[in-house]
Amino acid sequence: MPCAQRAKRTRVMGGIERFASLEKISECFVVIENILFDADGVIQQATQHWQPAFQVALSLKDESQAKAVLEDVFAAETEALESDGGFAERLEKVLAKWERPGLVLEALNVMHAIEVHQDVMQVVQAVRRSGIPCHIASNQQTSRAKHMSEGLNYRSLFDTEFYSCFVGVAKPKISYFEKVVEKLGCNASAVLFLDDRVENVDAAKQAGLSATVFYGADGAATLKRRLASFGVSV
Repeated sequence: MPCAQRAKRTRVMGGIERFASLEKISECFVVIENILFDADGVIQQATQHWQPAFQVALSLKDESQAKAVLEDVFAAETEALESDGGFAERLEKVLAKWERPGLVLEALNVMHAIEVHQDVMQVVQAVRRSGIPCHIASNQQTSRAKHMSEGLNYRSLFDTEFYSCFVGVAKPKISYFEKVVEKLGCNASAVLFLDDRVENVDAAKQAGLSATVFYGADGAATLKRRLASFGVSV
């Protein structure tokens, strides 16, 4: 039976609105078994812009210096995204370079200041209650990953946490998604991935996953529509 006919039959027999428009159906319906959510930009956001926050926390003299320090911090963090350690040491070196030794905790506090999109999180929990496991799939260094897992309680709010520092590879490398799918033990196409970065979504699709762009700031209603387009009703 053609896919469009199957979708129409599902509507008639089950009374479930799985697709917004039959004309938009271009491929067969795949049952989603697991959902991966990016963190920053999807589930959460920083409570403040890091550059001015660093300027205050580290007592930097001006915006120019704060920008330069932030660039060094970003570089140190990027180096640690695929390693299960070493970020604290890298951060210490950055602060020592800028004559701010001993302010590691102040810098980490800025990086750990996170606000969760509560409406989005409520949808995630509803999906979990419906029987579909939901997981974090995020590029993080170990310090921030630990804070998210323990401080924000993601270890209880998600079924699994796939932080790049523990996976051993970061998005948008295709191998990141391959490793995650292997851990999940299902077909790649049965895994739905949501991220706010197009390059990550494209990489997920190349790895065979179902994937779509979603911005947490767009809210719960938009998330529900995105999920519904893949047959996930909340």
